[in-house]
Amino acid sequence: MERSTGGGVAEVVSGTRHYSSPNRILVRSFRLSRDQWKEKHHVVQADLEQTRQLAAERGASRERWREKCETTTARAEAAEALAAQRLAELEQARVRLAELEAGAPKKTH
Repeated sequence: MERSTGGGVAEVVSGTRHYSSPNRILVRSFRLSRDQWKEKHHVVQADLEQTRQLAAERGASRERWREKCETTTARAEAAEALAAQRLAELEQARVRLAELEAGAPKKTH
């Protein structure tokens, strides 16, 4: 048999616990302890939910970024192809103009 002194510590008498503090004090203490545990639990749950939401938002943001980059890359490649085509057309026009100038009679003043 263990006996403790003061402070609401339990006494063990024949396998059952008996507290030296009055029940009203124990109930208040247990309720406060439970409320603190619940508050911690709610804070952790809120933090977890916020982390999950941020992860989902980041995933969606990365997808939008990836799609935008792919679209931009495709547009840049199309613009380069168009520029090369126009450059080839310009070169052909210069060659044709040179041929026309060479074949045309020169004017004299």
